[in-house]
Amino acid sequence: MLNAFRRKFRIAFQRTVVLAVMAAIFVLGYSYINLEFCYKIMSQNSLTYMCKKYKNLEYSGSLCEELCTNEDSFRDFKCPQNEMRTTVFTAEKNGDVYAIKLSRHIKDDLSWTNSLGNQVYPKIENFHRIVKMHITLSYNVTLDDNMIRALVNQEIDKNNPQQMFNFWRLFKDNNYMMSKLFDEENLFPTILGSCGPYYATENLNILKTDQSLLQYLSFDWHKRLKFALSIMEYIFRLDEIKPEPLKIIKYQSAEYVQVESQLDRHLSNGQNCEEDNDCNWHSCMGLCDHKKSQCIGIQQNNNMQIFCDHILRGGGLFPGLLASAKTPKTLMKLVKNCIDPSKSPNYHLPERPHAANTELALRLYNEMKRLQKAASNRDRT
Repeated sequence: MLNAFRRKFRIAFQRTVVLAVMAAIFVLGYSYINLEFCYKIMSQNSLTYMCKKYKNLEYSGSLCEELCTNEDSFRDFKCPQNEMRTTVFTAEKNGDVYAIKLSRHIKDDLSWTNSLGNQVYPKIENFHRIVKMHITLSYNVTLDDNMIRALVNQEIDKNNPQQMFNFWRLFKDNNYMMSKLFDEENLFPTILGSCGPYYATENLNILKTDQSLLQYLSFDWHKRLKFALSIMEYIFRLDEIKPEPLKIIKYQSAEYVQVESQLDRHLSNGQNCEEDNDCNWHSCMGLCDHKKSQCIGIQQNNNMQIFCDHILRGGGLFPGLLASAKTPKTLMKLVKNCIDPSKSPNYHLPERPHAANTELALRLYNEMKRLQKAASNRDRT
């Protein structure tokens, strides 16, 4: 009987080992195939398609010439190493890594059909006015004619006006426009060039922390506290932008950042609602008028509340930077007040009950700064 048990145990163990090896081979094979698929199918096809359009004079822009006529200038084409899905592929040039992105498809059409059945596009001067009006209405930023011309880069061939539509796609892409309009503030990745609806930015490394029990046990707590302070300082800069603050809709990329008035218009668009949550948009809290059953209010929270909730605390499978056993109770209390400042008028802005006010934000920042300094002093001793 003992021999039979040993035999069954040995067979079960062997099967387990075989299954583990097969699983490892499958994971490695899938990863390799996925990487090969990304490069050969996605990046290579995108590059071939882009250069074909450029050759046919349908695409224009400085990036076209760099990618399509100087083939040896770029190397090391790779899949994007992030989960934001805004990058088609990355490539290296002179030691710098470019992230090649594709602007969103739009339904707008700049052209119309004349009586002869030909496609007619606006004159370049009229296109400048269209772009200028779009930027004013969407971003509350007024640019003079020279700046508009510089933004378009005067790269549209008058003999190929269909190139205009691809530039229009860029101007309707929030990720592209935020990087362009606020380039001097260094808030978003720098635009390095465009080719039709494609554009290149500097490639940024994505911050990752261990999303596991090890994170909770906080072996890198001081490092994550430093990251949290850096992000908080970035949030302060967004709130100080003129002519009005920039608001985070969803904490991923510039695609999910809007000016305050633009966001408030969206949240108060009059859509039907039964409760306040029906008026929320991504991480932004709206307000429902229960008598009219319509969304009528401005954003009820703010960047600081989103930062405290999603980045400092986190939740579920994605613990935040301060989700740690080493985080002092005094600091976590400030974080909780920041997440729900509506409990006290001393914590929130007058017209935005879920928006952490400046006083609370500074108390949180100063406490984090104090803890970081204390940790640094201990490391030196």
